[in-house]
Amino acid sequence: MYRAETPMPVSPLPGLDACAVFADRVVGTLWWEARFPAHAIDAVPRLRPGNGARQAFFRPGHDVGEDPTITLPRRYRTKGVVLHELVHWALWNETDLPHHGRTFTRVLLDITEEFLGPERAAILTDSYRAERVHVGRPARVGPDGRPRYGWDERLRLSRGSRIVVRFRSPQDDMATAVGVLVTTGPGGHGLILEDDHAVTRVPTKSVWAVDAPSPRELSR
Repeated sequence: MYRAETPMPVSPLPGLDACAVFADRVVGTLWWEARFPAHAIDAVPRLRPGNGARQAFFRPGHDVGEDPTITLPRRYRTKGVVLHELVHWALWNETDLPHHGRTFTRVLLDITEEFLGPERAAILTDSYRAERVHVGRPARVGPDGRPRYGWDERLRLSRGSRIVVRFRSPQDDMATAVGVLVTTGPGGHGLILEDDHAVTRVPTKSVWAVDAPSPRELSR
């Protein structure tokens, strides 16, 4: 994945203050708010200079009262690197997803197109393909109008596990199925979930979110 980002044109930012302004501009947009409402502009990670650090990285606040940070050594103060680290922040609490998995690469591709333009996104797409980097499926919009990422990667990783699938019924109503994912069906075109009471079949094309069950849903 890192090799795939190497051919990308560089858009340098003149210092940490400029990086912070760019990060705030991204997080303050409606595009970001619609996708990551829990990561608001008043909680953007603090930027650190990273004197002596060999690479840029995001670090969550592990201790009570500790703020998350993004470390940006001088050579990494570019728009592309800031976007990469903001994606880590946006997905950090999605602990069931790999840090550099298919959902991450999908979000990075989408955010690149939104804030660096379609030409830059096309270069990244071609580079992903050349390096055989797997990219997740596009976000799907739920009934609340919010795009959701990660539904496809969670299905891929959850076979044999109990999950909650949120989908649109044939009547276009919001529906929920809870059960153990047995299969994604031939070619991935349908899901089969089993629980103690029934077998539920869900068309993959109707799914807009996949989650771990809450304690209340587990007790059903």
